[in-house]
This record gives sequence, structure tokens and C-alpha cells, in this order.
Amino acid sequence: MHRFTGIVLMGLPLYCNMLLAQNVTRIPSNRTEPVAPNAEDPLDAAYVPTMTFDVASVRESKVDVQGGFVMSGGEFSPRNSSRLRLTNSSVLYLVTFAYAVQFRQVEGIPREFATTVFNVEAKSDDRIDERLTRLTKKQAQLEQAHMLQVLLEERFKLKVHWEMRKGETYDLIVTKAGRLKSTGAPPKAEELKIFGNRPIPPIYQHGGSRQGFEYIAHGATTKDIAQLLSNQFGRPVADKTGLTGKYDFNLKTYPRSDDDLNPRQPLETAIQDELGLRLVPSKELVQTLIIDHIERPSEN
Repeated sequence: MHRFTGIVLMGLPLYCNMLLAQNVTRIPSNRTEPVAPNAEDPLDAAYVPTMTFDVASVRESKVDVQGGFVMSGGEFSPRNSSRLRLTNSSVLYLVTFAYAVQFRQVEGIPREFATTVFNVEAKSDDRIDERLTRLTKKQAQLEQAHMLQVLLEERFKLKVHWEMRKGETYDLIVTKAGRLKSTGAPPKAEELKIFGNRPIPPIYQHGGSRQGFEYIAHGATTKDIAQLLSNQFGRPVADKTGLTGKYDFNLKTYPRSDDDLNPRQPLETAIQDELGLRLVPSKELVQTLIIDHIERPSEN
């Protein structure tokens, strides 16, 4: 498993990349294939994205994925813009990024793509970027998802459909009431320096695999916590806590084996001991994205 140092939102298997925090899926305006809606605000739920990239470069990366450690990642930068840059990105990652699903929710990617990664650069013009800055965060994410979905359709000839299939999930429950607290503590100077002019998210991950990770929350809901855990463990997590507050905490964790002497706890232990929460395995119908067709893109 590879990890990133600095601010990241989750760690994912070597096969792919860090999944960026884009909780975006919608039905694009002029396409018939349903894309699972995930917007809560009525205005966002009714929003129909239409934007596309003006220029895009997709090139196969020459790194040796089978050789072990591969650095990969990328994002839209600035955050509310059309400017996308992704490095060493697998097809599975590109699909999960575009459709906001976990790896386990995607089926049908051909084996020939298992060890192939791509470098992607794409953008629209300044007019589109200016429009994106006037949208809500969710609407901008919907547009960015639409851009990448269209790019995959055009360059990879991607065709998909959705099915409900029985899958492994988790329920997030309360085991020790009162452990989650709302302290109202403001962000530290270090956090303000890291994020600069960008808003600090309600919950985020900081650190790396060598020194361990911190999960820092400022006014996070249990739904936010469930989403982070879903990202971390690669399965849908249902918030079954019944809690409605907003909570603050700093979890210090370390991914380790049983014989590791590092004093930090792994994440699954820390949420129980410090937050009074537990993940319970379950099986539910899970919305699954089925790959019907995909081709290797021509480079340009």
C-alpha cells in the first residue's frame, strides 16, 4: 500500500491512487446512462452539469507498476476550476474519481488495464473557470465529474451502467456514548498555514505511513466520519449512530502489524477507544458501476 505525506483524504491500494474528496455523481444532461445522485441540497440535487474540457492529454505512463512503489495522485487545481492533472492513474482510479464510487463498487475492468497507469492533463477556458467559481461547492464538483466522465467516454470509449448488487458494507454504530464531543476548538495556526485561503474541511487526514496519520475534525458530523471511513476501508459505510451533533477531535493512528511497537493505534481501534464508535460488517444492496466497454486510448 502506498501513502502520501502531507494532506490527503485517504490511503488506497498500490493498484490505484488516493481517491480525492469528490463526493460527486449525477445524471449528465445529454446522456441516458444514470449516474447515482448524491446531492442533498434541493438546489444541488436539481442541478444538471453540462461543462466539458476544451483540451485534454492522456498518455500511458511508463512506470513499472509491478515493480512495487509508485507515486500517484493529482487533483483539480485550483479546487473550483477545470484544470485537472493526474499522475500514474489507473483506469480503476479514473472511473472511481469520475463516478464517486469505491473500488469495490466497480466491476468489469479488463485485466489488461490492471498494471497500466496514465497521466492526464485537461482544462477548459477561462470563461468556464470563472463560471465554476460562482457555483456552490457541490455544483462545481458535479461539473468536474461530468468533465471527466465525458473525457473517459471520448478517449477510452467508456460505456457503463448501474446495477444494485449484494455487497459487503459496514454500519457505523455507537458503543460508548459521550466519547464524541463538541469542543468548539478553532483550527491551530499550523492548519491555517497549510490550507491558506482554502476552507478547512470538517474532517481530513494529515501525515504519512512513516510517521503515522492524524484524523482532524472541526465540526464534523457522524455522516462525515462515515464517509471518511468508507474512503479508508473501501466499502460503503452507513451512519447508524443516530447522532446529530457536530464534533471535534484529533485521532492519531498508525497502520501496523500485530508485532509493531509503535504506540499509536490503528484507525479501527482508535475510533472505538477514543470516539466510542465501531464498524460492524454487514451485507446490503450496493449500487455497482458495471463497465460494459472500454478501450486503450490513443495518445495525443
